[in-house]
Amino acid sequence: MLRSVLREYGEFFLKKGLGLELAIAMVIGQQLTDITRSLSNDLLMPLLMPLLHAGNWHQWSIPYFGNDIMVGKITDMGLNTVITGFGLFLILKVANRRQRLDG
Repeated sequence: MLRSVLREYGEFFLKKGLGLELAIAMVIGQQLTDITRSLSNDLLMPLLMPLLHAGNWHQWSIPYFGNDIMVGKITDMGLNTVITGFGLFLILKVANRRQRLDG
């Protein structure tokens, strides 16, 4: 029983090409993450640093009852999320336009 279910799952996974598509999506997703992080850390934040009068923005923190709230890390994650979302929006916009043109 288990053997036939596993065989059927393997055939479904390989015949439908889902395994290859998933692997490609994972690689592209990781690359998009790296590009986003670089845009945030190496382009946007150095441009903003003169306005913020701070050294290492990743270390920004707010003291809170003996602990620190790491505002810099939260800011980094927020910027990365916005940049990633914008990149995905652009990709989907182009894909939708091509789909409309193709009919």
